[in-house]
Amino acid sequence: MRRWILILGLCLAAQLSLAQEPYPFQNGETLTLSIMYKWGAINTEVGTALLQIDSLRSDGARTYNLSCHAWTAPFFDRFYKIRENLQSWVRVKDLRPLRFFRDTYEGGYVATNDFHYNWEEGQIEADVNFENKGPQRLLIPLKEGEYDLISLLYHLRRLDESAYQDGAITKVRFAIDDNVFDVYIRASGQENIKIRKKGRINAWHLSCSVVQGALFDGDEDLHLWLSADGNRIPVAAKVPLKVGAVQAWITGWNGLKNPFDAWTDERKR
Repeated sequence: MRRWILILGLCLAAQLSLAQEPYPFQNGETLTLSIMYKWGAINTEVGTALLQIDSLRSDGARTYNLSCHAWTAPFFDRFYKIRENLQSWVRVKDLRPLRFFRDTYEGGYVATNDFHYNWEEGQIEADVNFENKGPQRLLIPLKEGEYDLISLLYHLRRLDESAYQDGAITKVRFAIDDNVFDVYIRASGQENIKIRKKGRINAWHLSCSVVQGALFDGDEDLHLWLSADGNRIPVAAKVPLKVGAVQAWITGWNGLKNPFDAWTDERKR
């Protein structure tokens, strides 16, 4: 009898160890952010972004489906319509991308990507369509440590805390459209920032140069703030565009792996 109890205990312990991934996020996490557009005197909320994590099995391996959906409110669709659907499928054990899908409409700019990561052959099998170039089927070289836009965000969230300290630089690679880019993430340490309608939050500040293209001029940096607690959720961001800039801030969350503990106001704890 004791032998069966021991075996059952070992099996349970194994299942628990598999369920606890060494990441500050988990299956079921949902984040909601408000999007603001700034240009000259214009400074108004225009839309919403939703980030979600779902766990599933693909080819026998545990997989995360990481998704980001963003859209403008109906009133602002008349001026600058945004519909963004970004999805990434990654292996749970190491966040290695398996597939990336992008369906973008931003003020008349249309782009689609469907990437399948063939790690054995060292290439991305890509179906892309952007900037009026028409549909293309491409083979893009693939190296270790390469991400897409969505899996890159979650990779940044799981970095060792030393990577967030002031002056730290992290080199990353990501693929989009028909190319792969090397980007250097610069850390500025911890900052106390005010989140609209929420309060003040301690956050890690990261920044990097954006890629010049149809939407970006490459002259300004992208800024991202991650909560300085056990979750490291994106609480604010600033993305420069060719005309104006987009800002975002957290408005709600569900399914966090750890209690949110980044408030600087004790009444929020």
